[in-house]
Amino acid sequence: MGNSQFIQDIYVKEKFGITLKLFRLDLLHPAIQGNKYFKLLHNVEYALENKLSIVTMGGPHSNHINAAALICQSENIPCYGIIRGTNFKYLSPTLQKAQEAGMQLVFVDREQFREIRKTHIIDHLDEFKAKTFKYHFIPEGGSNELGVQGAEEILNNLSIEYDMVFCPVGTGGTLAGIIRYLKGDKRIIGISALKDDYLVDEIKKMLKHEYSNWQVNFNYHFGGYAKWNQELIDFINNFKRETQIPLCPIYTGKMMYGILDLLNKNYFPKGSNILAIHTGGLQGIEGFNQANNNILI
Repeated sequence: MGNSQFIQDIYVKEKFGITLKLFRLDLLHPAIQGNKYFKLLHNVEYALENKLSIVTMGGPHSNHINAAALICQSENIPCYGIIRGTNFKYLSPTLQKAQEAGMQLVFVDREQFREIRKTHIIDHLDEFKAKTFKYHFIPEGGSNELGVQGAEEILNNLSIEYDMVFCPVGTGGTLAGIIRYLKGDKRIIGISALKDDYLVDEIKKMLKHEYSNWQVNFNYHFGGYAKWNQELIDFINNFKRETQIPLCPIYTGKMMYGILDLLNKNYFPKGSNILAIHTGGLQGIEGFNQANNNILI
């Protein structure tokens, strides 16, 4: 994986004196795309080796739920998705596709979901009380140790020069894997999709060693997870018109908005070589447009 055919130049050098390249993980696989491919890799291997079902969790538009359902279908692994929210008027396109791929959906309210996110305990849910099967639990976003190990492989065999890496941050596992892979080398900046700074502590727990070459920027979350405004939508649409690269309003759109804003503020030293990681997540755009009158092109 991690190869240079997925690198695309973003032409900012003439204006800013900076090289900006986008590593398009969204092109790795037609369905199981982006960072989820890597974060699920070793989790699925573990489930197969130990003949376990997979239980995971996410929201109604989660690209992690989508990827987990598809990869479990391809490997014939029974899977369950614990979904945040109840009383949906209709299933999102993401949940429809997950169900069609064979994932059994288990709906819980937000309070239950927060508790499971914190404890990873699911035995109290009716679907799991009988314990008639053994399962491997994968937390939201795939950010467990096996997921971080997978994320460590994202930059493998990448034969381009870069001195700074940008990555969107949700649960923190992808950023932690990149930090671990670079072992204190380069400069690494995560653009958070959430406004909660507890993320920094969560990432530190995943690292195992202390590194001083990374930070999380909380200036571009647009109000919090899955929050957005017209300025962000206009940016994503203009970016797609100019580059033919689609971005999502949850993660990659916020990251690229942040990078371009920092460029305009002369944040980077002249001559910097920036590598930004496009983590995929594009399947959620269908549901986003369905709920918001097709505002993304």
